[in-house]
Parts: sequence; structure tokens; C-alpha cells
Amino acid sequence: MPPPPRGWWQRHWKWALPVTVLTFVALVVAFVAIVLFAVRGSLMRSDVYADAMARARAHPELVATIGEPITPGFMPVGSVSTSTEDGGSGRADLVIGIEGPRGQGRLIATADRRLGAWTWESLLYVPGDNDPAQIITIAEADTPVEHHALPAP
Repeated sequence: MPPPPRGWWQRHWKWALPVTVLTFVALVVAFVAIVLFAVRGSLMRSDVYADAMARARAHPELVATIGEPITPGFMPVGSVSTSTEDGGSGRADLVIGIEGPRGQGRLIATADRRLGAWTWESLLYVPGDNDPAQIITIAEADTPVEHHALPAP
């Protein structure tokens, strides 16, 4: 009596198994990338981020320190949370990597939202070497965060 015919998996497992594993890994990587870009986009569209970058680019001492153009890093770190309670409340804590031709560092941005309006708690530039003597205050506490229109795509 001849042996029963082999099934599809028995005949093709040598190429099907790696393809299945690679497909699963590619789907996981794609999902992580989509989430990462969504978070990045939401942070970069916030008024706090836009005002922090505008103030940094216009700050004479910072421009003298790291040069022009001042460009942001790829991924800001932190959070921006808002609520419609109490007339519009929220909090933003961001660390934005920046660099220019003569140096690099981070913007440490902390803002509070009350009655729908953002105000700075602090906006500081910290150089890449963390030298406390070179920290630059970009915006004083209680300075209103300005709304900046996003550039057209």
C-alpha cells in the first residue's frame, strides 16, 4: 500500500515558514512605525511645539550660540494633553532636540493651559554637553504661547 500523499505544509514548509515569520515581523514593524509617526505628528502640530521652535529660531543669543538655520530633531519626546473641562485645560512637557551649524542641544518646553490659553512655565535651551552655565532662557514664565499657522504642505 503506497504512503498517503503529503499535505501542502509538508511539501512547502521550507519556504512557507520563513515567509510567514518575515510577514509577521514586517507587520509588527509597520504597526510600530505608524504609531511612532502618529505620535510625532501630533506633538509637532501642537501650538507649544510650534511656538517653541519659532521662539528658538528668533532668539538672538541662541542663534549666536548654535548658528542658523536651527533645525529640529526627528522625534520630540514628551506629552501634550488637553481637556475641554474648566474652559479648556491642559499640560505640555516636551524635549525637542535642535541643532545648528555650530552646535546642538535641547529645548525643554513646559506649558500650562487654562481657559483655553497656553502659557509658558519655562522654555529653556540646554546645550548638548549639559553645561549649566550655557543654559539659555527662551521664554519667561507666564508668557503666552502664540499660535503659529502650520506651513502649507
